[in-house]
Order: sequence, then structure tokens, then C-alpha cells
Amino acid sequence: MRIKCEARRQNIVEVASEVFREFGFEAASMSEIATRVGGSKATLYSYFSSKEELFVAVVRQFAEAHMREIFALLDPAADLGNTLQVFGERFLGRISQPDMVCAHRNLFAEAGKSNVGRLFYERGPLEGLQMLADFMQQAMALGKLRSEDKMIAAHHFLGLLKAESLERLLLGVQDEIEPASIAPMVARAVQVFLCGYAPATV
Repeated sequence: MRIKCEARRQNIVEVASEVFREFGFEAASMSEIATRVGGSKATLYSYFSSKEELFVAVVRQFAEAHMREIFALLDPAADLGNTLQVFGERFLGRISQPDMVCAHRNLFAEAGKSNVGRLFYERGPLEGLQMLADFMQQAMALGKLRSEDKMIAAHHFLGLLKAESLERLLLGVQDEIEPASIAPMVARAVQVFLCGYAPATV
């Protein structure tokens, strides 16, 4: 029975992900999700008490399926430049995918109407940011980076990774990033970051 319930819950989350992506958070309804799942709203609410709670489950599943493995690439004992390059290529490649761009557009559109933006940030980007910040702190402790605020360093690096492309993608100025251009973009971001955070010389 427990396995059945978990399978049912997983199906609800997957269907909800499609509905949120299609309609946006505000316009998506529990009725639509229930219809696509093939059950009643009462059944839906027995698994999730609100649309917000269901959205959080969708975000968490996405983070676990796509982003955690990328942040797991951060090894402070490995070569710093190479680690940042590999991480950056995977990160930029993922956030520039059409489904991610669409999700971000929907979130920005809904952010002023509900707390969905905050919920997404706390369950997704913030967790990744904290993982990157911990990596930065370890690199600083090893003398690979200048000792600075770890969260600011993490913000700076992610900002550099997004600088050349994300705004244009979100605004529809370009449809996608050419795969061959990702590595050079990341290399430039890594170079600027390492110059800015180079350890102080005596």
C-alpha cells in the first residue's frame, strides 16, 4: 500500500510539473491537475494540502533530479580552475535549456502576485547557492582563493556564468545557446572570477 501511495504521489508531482509549466503558477488549478491525474480534488488534497505545497514538491523534485548532481561536482581538493570549468559548463548548459527558461519566465511573471517566487528560491536556487558557498569557503581555507564572504563569492561566480546569455534567453532575444559556445563562455567567467579572488601575494 505504501508503495502504491508513493507511486500515486510521484505521478501527481509529475503531472503538476507539466501543468505549472503550461499555465504558470497562478493560472494552474488543482482541478486541472486532478483531471489529468485521473482522480478527484479530494484525493489530490489528501497528498498535498495546497497548491503551494504541491509546487514546492515539484521544485524539490526538479532540484534533486537535475541540479544536485551538478553541485556535487564541486570538489575543493581538485584543481580549482578545472572544477569551476566543469561545474560551469554543466550549470550553464542546464539553466539554458528551454524548460528551465520557460520556468524562470513563469516565476518572474508570478513573483509579484504570490509567494511562489520565494518558495522556489528557498527550495531551489538558495540550496544550490549554499552548496557553492561552502565549496568557496573550503577553497579559501586551502589558500586557493582570497578569504572573503563565501556567499558573495558564490553570487559573483554564478552571476559571471549567467552574464553573457541568460538575460537574452529570458527576454527572447535568442532562442538557445549554441552548445559549442558554452565552454568558452564559462572559461571567460572562470578567468574573471579567479583574477578577482586570487589569493593575496606577500
